[in-house]
Amino acid sequence: MAPSVDELFRVAAILTGPSGSPKARPSHLKEVLRRRIIDYSHAVCGAAPTGDLSLEALQSYTALEALSLLENLQERLKAQKAPIQRGDISTNGDPEDEQPLLGSRDLSMIRTLLSILFQWAVEPLLQQIVSAIPSTSAPQGIARASIIDLTGLPHEFSMLSSISARLLSLVLPAGPGSPIFQSGVTAALLNHHLSDLLVPCILIGWLPKSLASEDMPTADSVRPLVMHLLSRLPASHVISAVGRVLTHSSSSLSYVRKTCTFLLSRQLLRPEGIRGLCESIYGEEDAAGEDVALDKLEHVSRLLSAVPIGMKVQEYLNLMVPRMLLLLSVDDRALPPAHRRSIAFSLSRMLTDEGDAEKKRVTMGLVFPILHNPILHGSGDLTPTSSLRTIQVLLTNTDPSPHLITALLTPIVPSLYSLHAYLEQAKASDPLVRETIKSFLSTWGRLVNKEEVIATLLRIINGETSDWQTDVAGQISKVESTPADGGDTLSLFTPQSLQEAEAAGEFDIDSNLLGLKPDPVRLVHFVKNLNRADVSSDLFVQLLEAYRDSRIQADADPLKRLVLQMQKQLSMDNTSNVLKRPEHILSFIKHALENPSRAELPSTGRKPIGKAGLNLNDLRIVPEEEEEAYEEAEEGDSDDENGEDSQEHGSDDMTSTAVKLLLSVLEANSDLSARTAPVLNDIFSLLEPLSRAPEDSLRFITREARMVMTARLASTSDSVGRKTQKPFSSDGTEDAQETYQNALKLLQDPLLPVRAHGLMLLRQLVLARKDSSGTLAEPSIDRALIPGILSLFMQSIQDDDSYMFLNAVQGLSAMVDGFGKEVLRSLVSVYSDGLDGLSASTMSQHDVDMRTRIGEALGQVIRRCGDALPSYASLLIPPLFQVVRASHFPTVLRTSAISLLAQCVKTNALAVLPYTVDLADAMIDLLQVESVPATHRKPDVRSKPEPEIQDDEKGCKEPPATMDTQPTSANPKFPPLRRAALHFLSLLTRACTSHVYETGSADRMLLPPDLLRRARVTLGYIAATDADDVVRVMARETLEGLDQLAEAIVGL
Repeated sequence: MAPSVDELFRVAAILTGPSGSPKARPSHLKEVLRRRIIDYSHAVCGAAPTGDLSLEALQSYTALEALSLLENLQERLKAQKAPIQRGDISTNGDPEDEQPLLGSRDLSMIRTLLSILFQWAVEPLLQQIVSAIPSTSAPQGIARASIIDLTGLPHEFSMLSSISARLLSLVLPAGPGSPIFQSGVTAALLNHHLSDLLVPCILIGWLPKSLASEDMPTADSVRPLVMHLLSRLPASHVISAVGRVLTHSSSSLSYVRKTCTFLLSRQLLRPEGIRGLCESIYGEEDAAGEDVALDKLEHVSRLLSAVPIGMKVQEYLNLMVPRMLLLLSVDDRALPPAHRRSIAFSLSRMLTDEGDAEKKRVTMGLVFPILHNPILHGSGDLTPTSSLRTIQVLLTNTDPSPHLITALLTPIVPSLYSLHAYLEQAKASDPLVRETIKSFLSTWGRLVNKEEVIATLLRIINGETSDWQTDVAGQISKVESTPADGGDTLSLFTPQSLQEAEAAGEFDIDSNLLGLKPDPVRLVHFVKNLNRADVSSDLFVQLLEAYRDSRIQADADPLKRLVLQMQKQLSMDNTSNVLKRPEHILSFIKHALENPSRAELPSTGRKPIGKAGLNLNDLRIVPEEEEEAYEEAEEGDSDDENGEDSQEHGSDDMTSTAVKLLLSVLEANSDLSARTAPVLNDIFSLLEPLSRAPEDSLRFITREARMVMTARLASTSDSVGRKTQKPFSSDGTEDAQETYQNALKLLQDPLLPVRAHGLMLLRQLVLARKDSSGTLAEPSIDRALIPGILSLFMQSIQDDDSYMFLNAVQGLSAMVDGFGKEVLRSLVSVYSDGLDGLSASTMSQHDVDMRTRIGEALGQVIRRCGDALPSYASLLIPPLFQVVRASHFPTVLRTSAISLLAQCVKTNALAVLPYTVDLADAMIDLLQVESVPATHRKPDVRSKPEPEIQDDEKGCKEPPATMDTQPTSANPKFPPLRRAALHFLSLLTRACTSHVYETGSADRMLLPPDLLRRARVTLGYIAATDADDVVRVMARETLEGLDQLAEAIVGL
């Protein structure tokens, strides 16, 4: 009677025995094995082997008995319908109904028997056979015998063949074509020892005929069993097992390696082969979410791109590439990130493989139609959304290759651009899809070469775009455009449609009322956002040429209107550093400045209403403004003054555009000057009359342009002599010339902090620095740059923003510190200019602000001079004194001049020593003449009927004028003027008193007695009668100072 399952497990426990110590000596292990075999033989009623057997023989006997136990156990499980153990393998066999499961201890015993079989029987036989078969390379760790014993090889080969056949019969008991028998033995064998099973099967089943013999025949019956078994197992499990076979010592045999490659190819060709390959390699990354190593990516790429032997490239790629694209198009949750990145990486390597031109060509021919057709033609297996998602996965999981991006995106960029424009205008669109397309266009524009980008942009301008629509489910589809579609967009407004357009806000200044494709404003913004100076420059030059051509032709072609609007938008961008080809642009600027009245387009039947030149209104069509202009023209004659004013306004607008474009060109080309481009001399001359234009905006930008051109010319005046100098100084600091150029660029930036940083750089450039001896030395800067830097500060000091003009004030004071009297003389000249002319009496608010701010810079200079102020007194005090005496000057400037003189006294009284008497006398005269006594109302009978009238008049009377409300007024009665004079006298008196106490002498700082008496009388009168409270208080304080001075003199 055959033993039961329990008896078999009990006998197996005797054979395997308890786990021994891992440090047991071989002799001790030999005795243990012999004892186990004897006990096992008694248990099965068999005869134990006799004689003095070696350890290897005992191990081999134990392994074969373990195989016999596994066969008996499999038979008993089959006969008794034993439990099915699926393990980790999903097989295709029919499951048994309601069978009990084996216990964990039983399963552990089965795995132990299998381990003994492969370790003590299969592996020793493999080592002997592999060592005997000739091979080209020896595996690491295996010592090749110099003399091979072939006498016992047929026996080992026969034993290995027998063991392999018996193991295969455990899994496929009915032979090829039968289902896998499901049991605990089968599950343990396939889950844990599939690679151990494949090694002997490949070794004997695929033995070449050249190496086979009668004693060592090829086991042909093994091959169909192995192929059928592998086809029923998951691809990932098979690929992992075959990969471990390649690391076995038997892989040194060439036919074993070829067989493994063949088996891997067969698994990859299965529908789930690609996913199985990724699962076998990236299992750890899938579980832990780790980043994928580059070597693994390259390994998968090599496996997927390797064409199986006997299969054509076209045939293989036709099968694999669509499967790879299908996996990339699935939802993110359906495929692990590591698998997605690996497949995308492999596909990108196929598309960019320069070593195999045929494979690259075939892959491109398969990938691009599948991805492009849904977007270009609305056809194909993928939807436009799926195609976009696949392209995104392919680009985000590969290295940034310009060649791949060019080939993948360039053909569909016009369609992507139109789709993005549609999604931006659609009321309900997927923001994720919109941002995806935007990222595609941005990446393409930054990585593709200039010629490709410009050619594609011209395709967009020429109308090679598509129309799109979105259904209620959010699916995007392409719409075939018809000629009727274009006619609707250019139709005239009806009263109802006009009201609807007004309500929808379609009359925006940048709206596309004509329905031009593409939208000019949108396309220009797209070009700007590319941040490609080379592309924008060449495209801009082409637009300028198209603009010149359009001025000669009739304004009937919508494409010309598109070109005009694009040219206008680009020319308005005065902050863009994209104008890298200035020759044509400068010619255009010169032409626009020479002939501003010729900017008008030729008439085509009637004179354009309210237009005489190319301006912003020509490019932006606003129906309300045109209608108003037309009505005004109908009321009057076509040649009246209104028409001339409109023509002048159009010319000014075109001129302003040309000047802004000039500033953009100068900013974009830091080395551009009149020396490198002589046409700038002509432009500079043409800008001179514009600097006195009545329009504030035109006058400001014209002065800025002239300032930049002057500074640029000054900065390059000695460039020839400094070509051999190093760009950096000995201490590693940046060269002054480069700092100046950098500051010049920053000053033209639209952002306020950036412009302020440019002023800070200029200020650092002109600061005096200490030399090695510790004394201040003149800045190491070319003196040819001084006029340009001074002009920059003088221009910035006129800025309306306090952040800018305060930085300019600090810069001017720093220039005086660095270069001394030369700059100080220029500042004083600007501050006191116009004393003898009529322009001083008609100063504008702008002129007063500029001189006042220069006065702030002079105040900083005076404070910094300190004890060195007497050496600069001759430059400062006489011009300031003249400003005080100029009664036609605005009172603000006279007050500022007195404050600067007081600052001189406070800083160093010796500086005003030669002028003390004259200054004090002048201040007393000013107080006597300009004093305003307080009015005391006296009761009078005649004034009784007047109070009501006076109250009524007081109610409607404007507040009294002050120096703050009328800064350009020359009224000398304003109190701040008297306050400044009293402040000067107070400081002068205090300085004289301090000098008397410090030196014990009153010779140098003593005021004449007559002047002191006159001052006491005047100050006493003002302290008692002046209308201003502050003036009276300051007069009393100054009078006390005179008393202290008198006491000091008496004390001497």
